[in-house]
Amino acid sequence: MDDNALIASLYGATTDPARWTATLDAIKQRLGLASVVVQRLGTQENLLLPLVNFRDSWSSAHAAEHDAWANSPASPRFRSDTQQTVELEIDSDQRSEAFTPEDRQELQEGLAGCGLGSGFWIGYRLEPGDFITLICHRPRGEWHDITPREQRFLDTLTPHFGQISRQIASLSEARARFALAEQIMQSATLPILACDDGLRVHWLNGAAERLLQALPQVRLAGNALQFRQPQAAAAVRDLVRGSAGGTCLVAGDLPLDGVLLRYLQRASPGPDTWQRDLTLLALTSPRMPPQVDAAAIERFFGLTPAEALLTAALVQGLTVKEYAAGRGIAEGTARMQLKSALAKAGVGRQTDLVRHVCTALARL
Repeated sequence: MDDNALIASLYGATTDPARWTATLDAIKQRLGLASVVVQRLGTQENLLLPLVNFRDSWSSAHAAEHDAWANSPASPRFRSDTQQTVELEIDSDQRSEAFTPEDRQELQEGLAGCGLGSGFWIGYRLEPGDFITLICHRPRGEWHDITPREQRFLDTLTPHFGQISRQIASLSEARARFALAEQIMQSATLPILACDDGLRVHWLNGAAERLLQALPQVRLAGNALQFRQPQAAAAVRDLVRGSAGGTCLVAGDLPLDGVLLRYLQRASPGPDTWQRDLTLLALTSPRMPPQVDAAAIERFFGLTPAEALLTAALVQGLTVKEYAAGRGIAEGTARMQLKSALAKAGVGRQTDLVRHVCTALARL
């Protein structure tokens, strides 16, 4: 690869992390280096800490060894007084004004113990205390400054590195938010899944997986929902496309086997994305009733405890009359609580309230 192809590959790696190793290997080979690593660095007290590391293949194989010294507070590079103060910089172990002669001697000995020689880097400051750095190391025993060939590559990279760094930061944060959201949704007892118009399931939480395993009239086969009755499959397709009024009941052999699918939300990607439209569905069944946290509903919608208990019961499939009888209160009292809950949630009907709550729980 020439320099421009390497930079294009760096852009590609920001959206496809599987490409980082090959991209960094290519830079390493072109410049004759021992190691090329992209790091996101943050600050804590008086130290710089590596938050994210993308490594070439050799560095990946020696990650534990490198992290024990070269990427740790033991290295002079990770003192907070060495962090860059300008938005974009090119620097090296020889050039850095933050290092004393003693620091350089310590660096040379410590890096040699990790199989590395001197280092140079290009760094971008996202904000104070938050940096993206592409750091390069020579083979052990080589301790000279940036060569003209290396400087040309860094100069070519400089106009692009800010954008590359912002993409790394943005996608890292998005992946972290997604991982947290998925962890929360996996812990929810409300069965939730996302499927496309062909009923192919792209995601489901553990509660939905357990419910599908327990029901006789629907199963997950090859990542797609399969129904015993063709008319049930057609009805669910209509629901997924948003044309079935919000719910669909698929009967089973016994009353306990019935499952109610509720349309929560449809995500339609823009024209420049490749993903299919996906619909988020909630599933409820007497065989495995969801345990909805009334306290969470109370906090989220600002309801009273009584209104939250009623709303949780409706989400679990009870009617207002059944809830009132179970609580030992008049049905009229329960309906007054429902009226207040509807107003606070900003919806006009009981079915809208249930869908609104399910959607909110799915987003938590």
